[in-house]
Amino acid sequence: MTEGVDGDDPARNTSGQGSLSIHLAPSLVLTGRLYAADSFAKLNTSPSALSGLPATGIVNAVPLPLQQLHAYEQGTPASQLAAGGATFIPSANDPDARRSGDFVAGAVSLVGNPSSQLGYSVTYQGLRTDHTFGDGPGGVGYQPMGSTASEYNGRTQTVNAQVNYQPVSMNLITAGYEFENESFSTRSVDQLAPGSNSTARVSQLSNSVFVQDQVHLWSDRLLLSGAIRAQFFGLERPSFTPTDAAPYTGVTFTAPPRAYTGDVSGAYFIRSSGTKVRVHAGRGYRAPSLYERFGSGFDQYYGYSVYGDPRLQPEHSFAIDGGVDQAFWGGRVRTSATYFYTRLQNVIIFDFSGLVNPATDPFGRFLGYANSKGGLARGVETSADLSVTRSSTISAAYTFTNAVERTPLVGDVLRSFISPRHQFSVVAGQRIGQRWLASFSMTASSNYLAPVYGDLGSRVFQFAGLKKADIGLSYRQPLGEFRAIRWFAKVDNIFHQDYYEVGFRTAGTTARGGMSFEF
Repeated sequence: MTEGVDGDDPARNTSGQGSLSIHLAPSLVLTGRLYAADSFAKLNTSPSALSGLPATGIVNAVPLPLQQLHAYEQGTPASQLAAGGATFIPSANDPDARRSGDFVAGAVSLVGNPSSQLGYSVTYQGLRTDHTFGDGPGGVGYQPMGSTASEYNGRTQTVNAQVNYQPVSMNLITAGYEFENESFSTRSVDQLAPGSNSTARVSQLSNSVFVQDQVHLWSDRLLLSGAIRAQFFGLERPSFTPTDAAPYTGVTFTAPPRAYTGDVSGAYFIRSSGTKVRVHAGRGYRAPSLYERFGSGFDQYYGYSVYGDPRLQPEHSFAIDGGVDQAFWGGRVRTSATYFYTRLQNVIIFDFSGLVNPATDPFGRFLGYANSKGGLARGVETSADLSVTRSSTISAAYTFTNAVERTPLVGDVLRSFISPRHQFSVVAGQRIGQRWLASFSMTASSNYLAPVYGDLGSRVFQFAGLKKADIGLSYRQPLGEFRAIRWFAKVDNIFHQDYYEVGFRTAGTTARGGMSFEF
């Protein structure tokens, strides 16, 4: 992308992947795969709230007019803008903010089937990620005095061994062990203030065991499944440079508590009516990431800025869902309806609304990661797929979600952030003759609540939902028995909706076209 939304947002992404499999024996396969990517993008500033807004409650998110946004980017103070009824400043251009990243993921697996009843696999996977965020003095709002760079590097190594055993045709038992080692490091560089350069390193390992039992009964009409997993963690003491006044001094570091998760599900088929009834329940667990526990930065004038909290507790959740799948009209119509209930018993959030209080926080933080009591999400998902004719298909889906927090995140607002209550989508496809294919898709959602970064207070913004329609057309031109060229074109957001994603500007109507060669 050469220009982007505001004309100064170039971005690129280059990736490649490949795999190789070797049959060492008729029932033994060795597979290796590699996936790598490199990316770059220029960034904008975060949206910000305008002055004169109510201190509490829900505020309608009205963006600053584009002409005034350009004036703001040219240096006009926010207090002198002709804001009219606007309530927030969208993401403004930052001419020297940038992000670059790359990753390499590789895996080697050995899969064997000594008999029709027994199978096994042993897999090693390695992942390396490196990201750099750079900035300079250009742009509005707070900017560094010179060129700065912050590097975030991660490494994960995983070994997984798994056995599948089928004692009888209706029963499959799976058991396994997994070892994982992950490390995280950061490095901050300030060209004008070398004394601000800093590094942080921390690593963690875990051991997991798991078992699952799947049973098919009554001529495969009844399917039952149950699984359990146990995970145990170990933590190495983190290191920080410069060591003077390093954060978390005197703190006793402990590994996350052991995790026990389980999952049960069942489905029953009624072949005479084409009906499937299903139910599922499971318990979730997520250990805090290393950055959530030990994330920090350093400045030679202000010292360490701490975002992480080593005391963070893991996330816990419980979920149940059940539904019915029904086919009609000889399978040409397929419908589905699901009720779901999810309870987040404990979650990790990044707070800047006052929950993290420097007067009581042992690390003196005024923002950063913290535990919250989570919330509840209940709702219904429905979908339908219709084959109107041999050449015409229509798919539609609707989701209603009632998501609320157990403890208000801002003021007395209990409604969960960035969770529209209504979401709808429809996709229609039409084949014209043997060579043409046309498509239309539409996605719509109701409004949602979200904070604006840095707006410390007891208010939250209500943003308009997405309403976007796309059209596409392709033509396949045969060149022989095994060769063809496919020409295609697509237009996104054909009604040019002016949509802001949590205050960030998005593209209006865009078009793309190209060709592919088949051989």
